[in-house]
Amino acid sequence: MIFKYLREPDPSNLLTSPEAFRYFEYGMFFMGWWSPQKYKILYYIAAACIFSWCVIYLPIGISISFLKDLSNFSPSELLTVLQLFFNSVGMPFKVLFFNLHIWRFYKAKELLSKLDKRCSRLEERMQVHRWVVHCNKAYLIYQVIYISYTMSTFLSAGAAGQLPWRIYNPFVDWRQSRVSFWIAAFHENMLMTFTVTQTLMSDIYPLLYGLILRVHLKLLQQRVERLCTEPGKSEEENQEDLVNCIKDHKLIKEYAQMIRPVIARTIFIQFLLIGICLGLSIINLLFFADIWTGFATAAYINGLFMQTFPFCFVCDLIKADCDHLDMAIFQSNWLSTSRRYKTSLLYFLQNAQKPIAFTAGYIFPISTSTNISVAKLAFSVVTFVNQLNIADRLKND
Repeated sequence: MIFKYLREPDPSNLLTSPEAFRYFEYGMFFMGWWSPQKYKILYYIAAACIFSWCVIYLPIGISISFLKDLSNFSPSELLTVLQLFFNSVGMPFKVLFFNLHIWRFYKAKELLSKLDKRCSRLEERMQVHRWVVHCNKAYLIYQVIYISYTMSTFLSAGAAGQLPWRIYNPFVDWRQSRVSFWIAAFHENMLMTFTVTQTLMSDIYPLLYGLILRVHLKLLQQRVERLCTEPGKSEEENQEDLVNCIKDHKLIKEYAQMIRPVIARTIFIQFLLIGICLGLSIINLLFFADIWTGFATAAYINGLFMQTFPFCFVCDLIKADCDHLDMAIFQSNWLSTSRRYKTSLLYFLQNAQKPIAFTAGYIFPISTSTNISVAKLAFSVVTFVNQLNIADRLKND
């Protein structure tokens, strides 16, 4: 049953950390990112067709349409095509980065399985289960948000008698008849559905990585807080508990290091695109869009914010979790312990004081403040357009 990864926790059948990517893996299969054990040749042919359709044909089709019909575009149509063009150019790089580092995805799942083995208490396993459900819900929420943009643009353009994205089609002349128009419109809708799903997958996996990382940071903090608090344990047993916590922290750092390269490249591309695409979308929404195009543009803007803001916010929370772990180590019950225990604890504290942080392109930190700074660029463009009355001039033309 597909919805079993959204179920309430059952102590006899709890989900594990690698299952946080279950719906993401379904998407990988349908987009040609993950080959099955059987019918590999047919699968590779289908995957090559999907890749060529979304990654090669789409930007070329938009470019040809842009050059051919530039004089016939309304300002709203022109901005819609431009924002799609920039996204279509950036999307192949994001897909490429993930697939080049797909081995990191499987290695990260192995590390999560090792971290799950340390969850000996029922409440720890139930906490993992709840966050796994949250990750799978996040994937479905993203799917709804991204598809809502595709459908709203398709319906609003169809109601106006225009193609949604004006992508060049060498086989169908949409101006020839009403039937040709709807054939071309449905082709564009299907193309964008697959393309948007590819974009969704390249946008969602950093968030899934970050959410499941937070779970194990919190569980480690709870284990640290329990150190030397059980009266029946000997000094050696307390020492063993501390060593296990140090090993857990090492695994968490290894997991973060494993996912860091692909996240750095993906988020860097997203930061580059969001300023341009958000600026174009806001200009379209404020100055040119009618009510139906406005709904589609608003859905697109919502999708743009979802590309970066949730993960940037999670990065801030991860940094706060690392600070809380430092405090938990320092405030643990170590005053009456042996010199050996204190030496190990000091080593643990020194390593924990290096917070887990991610950077975009290894240049600037991934955080909410960075995301806001990038978004401000878009609003600066809108202010510039408004002050020069560029929108009014385009309307008059």
